[in-house]
Amino acid sequence: MAQINLTDENIRKLEQIQYLIVNEDGVNASMDETLARVLDFYRKFVPYN
Repeated sequence: MAQINLTDENIRKLEQIQYLIVNEDGVNASMDETLARVLDFYRKFVPYN
């Protein structure tokens, strides 16, 4: 897997998304799972490699 360096701001935003996932879906998602979910959603609209 590729190494991704996240800024503190990005980590805080991922934590907010993680909080929403827990409250909306009732699923405890790790930070990696949250990032994967965000990237999967992004990939639907913006093609990238």
